[in-house]
Amino acid sequence: MNGTQLVRYDAMVSAIVACHSVDELKDMHDKALALELYARQAKNTDAERRAADVRLRAEFRSGELLKELARATPQTARSSAIVAGDTEYRQAIKRTGMSERTASRYQALASVPRETFEAHLADPVRKPTTNRIISEARDPQPKLDDKALWIWGRVRDFERDGYIDADPHTILEGMTETMRSDLARILPSMVDFLQRMEDAL
Repeated sequence: MNGTQLVRYDAMVSAIVACHSVDELKDMHDKALALELYARQAKNTDAERRAADVRLRAEFRSGELLKELARATPQTARSSAIVAGDTEYRQAIKRTGMSERTASRYQALASVPRETFEAHLADPVRKPTTNRIISEARDPQPKLDDKALWIWGRVRDFERDGYIDADPHTILEGMTETMRSDLARILPSMVDFLQRMEDAL
């Protein structure tokens, strides 16, 4: 993420945290979703993750606000336009075109502990989704070993980034003597380790 992108991302996150309007959050959510889908089509995984992060934060904040509105009665709600049981919560849903199911899902997301929510967003391997965050908060998964996650992630990177089909001679030509020396020292042990990993599968 370059400097300009980081500033824009930080500004969007700050705007979401400070927002007290479900309508504005709906607009931020929809823009982030559009960017997420565009980045996915363009196979830009970094941009896709950033957009998904913003979208999920908008959903989380929307859930917080909806929970507040759901607890408010027609007498205590802030709007003076409430009529015959049409609470501010109902008005917010109608204005945004949000379904009851979506509103309930956002509130369930907002019920997830903040630390758990942030941990999902920071996961370097799995792309976070609303449903996964909610379901795993209800039924916590055992913490995976850090070494297991690291090895799995690096092997996936090796495949994803095309190194499996790369020409070793071309790669070696781009290295310094020190880099080649390190490879010569480490590779035999690495090959042995990978062989033992394969045998253990």
